[in-house]
Parts: sequence; C-alpha cells; structure tokens
Amino acid sequence: MRNRLFLLIVGVSLCSSQALPAQTQATTTNHRAKSAKPTTKAAAGVAAWTPEVQQYLGVDQGSFTMVGLNRLSKVQLDALVNVAKNNLYGDAKKHVLTCPVLATGGKAQVLLTVSGDDASGQRSTEIQQALNALGDVALVNSPAQADRALHVVIQEQTLGKRIIGYTASYVTATPCTDQSRKTDAELKGQLGTYTDPRGVDLANDLAKMLEADLRSARSGQ
Repeated sequence: MRNRLFLLIVGVSLCSSQALPAQTQATTTNHRAKSAKPTTKAAAGVAAWTPEVQQYLGVDQGSFTMVGLNRLSKVQLDALVNVAKNNLYGDAKKHVLTCPVLATGGKAQVLLTVSGDDASGQRSTEIQQALNALGDVALVNSPAQADRALHVVIQEQTLGKRIIGYTASYVTATPCTDQSRKTDAELKGQLGTYTDPRGVDLANDLAKMLEADLRSARSGQ
C-alpha cells in the first residue's frame, strides 16, 4: 500500500503551487529550429491571462508572462485550462486531502492522459512507450492507483494544408482524494509545452521532463 499524505487546505486554491511545496510551478518551452514558420491548427490568436487561468492553473496575472504562458497560442492555453477543469479542483473552500507521497525507491505510479489532435492514437502510443522505458515509472489506469499524473494535449502544426509537426502542451499533477467530498482531486505541478517537427521526439521530451519532475518531487524541491 502506498504511503499517503493528509493535507488541510484553507482558503487556498487547490491548483496553487503553494498547496504542495514539493511541487514547482515552472513552465518549460522547447522550440526546435524549423525551416518555415508553421501555424498551429485552429490557432485563434495569442494566449492572454483570464481569471480561469488563475482558478485552474494557479497563475496570477502578474506571473502570467514570467512563467512563460504568454508563449502559448490561445488554443494551447484553452486546452490546458480545459484539462485542468476536468482533472483539477479550483475551489478555495476548506478541504482535507489525502495525497500520495513519492517514495525515494521503487517505481512511481503515473496516470497518463492524452487528448487533442491524436485521432490515430500514434502520439499517445509513442508517449506511453517513452514513459515505460523509464526505469522508475509504471503507468496505471486510475487516479486511485497513481502517485503522479501527466496530462498532455496534442496539437497539429500545419503549413497550408500539410501537417509538418506537432505541439504537446502538458501539466503534471499529484492525484489526491478530497475526504470531505469523497471525490478525486489534483494538485497542479509543472506545466509547459514542447514543439517538434517530428512528433516522435515529443515523447522523448515529455519522458525527460517527467523524469526530472519526479526527481524534484522526491527530493522535496
């Protein structure tokens, strides 16, 4: 049975990085060089801060540019917020949470979700394979089994009508149980995006990011 940590959260958004000091609120952006400037599928302008960004991602207006969310497209930011709406709590009321504690040894139990422009499931399969290749990670199928969650939103990059690459926006989180409501909840960890002309490299980038995220969470940094 996995060790779990009881947290009492009062008047603090459950998505805030302050709710779990062991997690960091850092945005990583990795853009690889491309010969032509692509457009993101269904792009609708640049990202801008909204109250929902603070409610569901835990980023206030003054920190929006500092953490790099302004580098996303509006579509990418909206996708991350929608993932957070479906998986994270943003209620500032009093809660008692039961959350897993990552052990220093053994494998981390990771819940992976992939959505967006991945109708064939190819990107999801590549990400699963890359995570399974990590020696300290085991993929699970439910929040109750997980020590950590990784939610990924895939978007196609197009040049004209031709698909030339993919972008992966992601957020890590700690799956918890809200004891007062007897429902699943999550505490947000790291969020960011990777862009690559070849989709398969996105999986390797995400695997490296998750490995570093788990190492940081285990060390309490």
